[in-house]
Amino acid sequence: MKRRDFMSWPDLQYNGHFENDRMISEEMENRSIYKHIPLAALFATLGVIFPVFFHITGLGSAFMPMFIPIIMGSMLLPPSLAVTIAFITPVVSFLLTGMPPVYPPILILVIAELLTVSLLSSYLYFMKNWSVWITLVIAMGADRLVLFAFVFFLAKKLGFPGRFFSAGAVIYSIPGVVLIFLIIPLTLKFLQRKYPQILQSQQ
Repeated sequence: MKRRDFMSWPDLQYNGHFENDRMISEEMENRSIYKHIPLAALFATLGVIFPVFFHITGLGSAFMPMFIPIIMGSMLLPPSLAVTIAFITPVVSFLLTGMPPVYPPILILVIAELLTVSLLSSYLYFMKNWSVWITLVIAMGADRLVLFAFVFFLAKKLGFPGRFFSAGAVIYSIPGVVLIFLIIPLTLKFLQRKYPQILQSQQ
């Protein structure tokens, strides 16, 4: 049987419709991202300002001030923008304020942690509409694992007891985890009541 090396008119029509649908889908996705850029810029800015305020008032890094606006923003942004602000915010903060420092490699650790929590927060809450509590438990649980593994590896490299230092790092930031679980659900509830259009933009 002779091989068919051309497409029939119905096949061309089908492929044409498929291509149009794909282009429309990509255009809608781009519009959605553009629509969220001002919100992303707001939370990235807050991510730079919050740590400065916390350090001025003597509260310090134990309260994880940069995490609060980044996680909050990630729950209201698509994943691509969530990971963007998670990466850009600590880098800009370092360039402007010197925090978090490059050595010891706290900047790399913070970037790794923020990428983890932002991606999970955006995917579970923004994309899948999971509850804020389940989202926070999973995101912060994964973040604690990243923190533990990073400090364990670094301590081992420097000749220190890995388990002791990594456990200490996790315990030290417990106040920040508690603050995140207090502030973010309350803030989302406030936004739902006062500014529902922000949350409706997720749909």
